[in-house]
Amino acid sequence: MANNKPKKLKKEKKGMSIETKTTLITLLKSIISNEACVEGGKNAPFWIAIIFFVVSVCLPVIPISVNQAKTYGSSFVSSANYALDRGLTNTSEKLKANGYEFVVKNGLLTFNKPVGDEFAAADIITDEKGNQEYNFLFYLSEKTGDDLKHLADSITATRYAAGTLQVSIDETIDRYCPSFIILSTETLAVGVFKKGTTEIATSTYGGLNWSNTSSEELLTRVLNVDPELTGIDKTAAVFNNWKGVFNEVYVAQRTRQTLIMSFIYLGVYAGLVLFLGLMLFLLTRGKNNAFNYLKIYTCMFIACWAAFTPAVLGMILGFIFASNIIGQMGFIVLIAIRAMWLSMRQLRPIAQ
Repeated sequence: MANNKPKKLKKEKKGMSIETKTTLITLLKSIISNEACVEGGKNAPFWIAIIFFVVSVCLPVIPISVNQAKTYGSSFVSSANYALDRGLTNTSEKLKANGYEFVVKNGLLTFNKPVGDEFAAADIITDEKGNQEYNFLFYLSEKTGDDLKHLADSITATRYAAGTLQVSIDETIDRYCPSFIILSTETLAVGVFKKGTTEIATSTYGGLNWSNTSSEELLTRVLNVDPELTGIDKTAAVFNNWKGVFNEVYVAQRTRQTLIMSFIYLGVYAGLVLFLGLMLFLLTRGKNNAFNYLKIYTCMFIACWAAFTPAVLGMILGFIFASNIIGQMGFIVLIAIRAMWLSMRQLRPIAQ
């Protein structure tokens, strides 16, 4: 029996529309062509300009955020510690000998001994003549916030007469300040002075907290150094343990600073792109300018199209010069160059 079922007609595949092809070509050309940016801003769908705007603002921020997120709490003593390692080692041994124990629990540091701004221990240096000086001071405190800062400031302002353990207010003689650490229930404060001077080298207090410590006995382990270690090996081991403490109390502040810095640069870069659009609008207002018919929103779209390539190059520069001002200024310089190129070539007035 003959099969009378009608044959199914094959659906014809629709090709890409002319408008879509034109837009894609314009997209590719806009990477290096300012003329394509002008055409894209004028004729392409507005949502493409919005995508360009968002991407262009975010790309150069990525290396800045990554670089900030990779900072460590111990970085303030990475280049030079001014004998902080020796001071922490000797002081930690004294704290252990005196039976001090520190435990971090529920984001708070607890002590096994009563605390009341207690001067717990010190590292003292004796020279060849028998003169003694403080090399390092260790404090425990229950103060927090501004009170803790005031305590740290008062310690920083204390001056000792050179070659003695005596406080001195006589500015006519040589004086010094020893480095110090204050442990409090919520945070810690560190001040590092250049040896034998009153010049502070680095400090960190405010915003640090114990909420991100990975171990309840982090500080207890700091005091329990391998007794077989001696000399440089022991100093290195103790200092590395303390660096771990500095890194962990810095986590919350690092996260907050990364977010703040990222949003600041997002705002700066977004404002820069919009300012470029405004400048293009103002520069085309002349009666002899062939583009004086452009609306302000069209100029904004053109600016968004033009911002993409500087954003990509700015991101690359940001990763190459991560810790340099070039990395932060790359996008700003590049988009300024393209804006000047746009205004002087594609959008320039007609010569009379």
